[in-house]
Amino acid sequence: MIPGSPATASMRRLLTELGESGRTGALHVGGVPGGVLYLIAGRISYAESPACPGLGERLVSSGRLAPQTWRTVYAEGRGGHRVGRVLLRDGWLGQNELSLRVVAVIADAAHVLLQQADAPARFVPGERHWLGEVPGVDLGSPGHLTAARLRAVPGPRRPRKRVTATGP
Repeated sequence: MIPGSPATASMRRLLTELGESGRTGALHVGGVPGGVLYLIAGRISYAESPACPGLGERLVSSGRLAPQTWRTVYAEGRGGHRVGRVLLRDGWLGQNELSLRVVAVIADAAHVLLQQADAPARFVPGERHWLGEVPGVDLGSPGHLTAARLRAVPGPRRPRKRVTATGP
């Protein structure tokens, strides 16, 4: 597989190759809805898809940050890939909260992207996300076990006994 060329392997295989080789860059996934998986040293650092709300949208819609605050932080940090650092530095979020929110964004977007196993994909070496690296966000390398966990498909549920109330 040549990075930067259309992917001919499955998404899982491509992610495994990128993870094992310790690549940094962005895996652009075509199709509908499409999106991007960002990797730093072979580890997923962020993921986005039009089908899922991103970090800023989640922070604003939950009321955690005012829209103007988000716009200010984003404007200051995006050019240097350090929006996460600005959120922490200015005290808008704590380290643990930011890490958990980023993991939630990654999980949602990666779930959507990994459902598109046959979508065209291309890797752009060195491309980074505006959020930057967030300490504490470590999902591991995107090998086959990580990919399988992220794309878990609900299976059949086993029947179970129901508890019935018998008293007043």
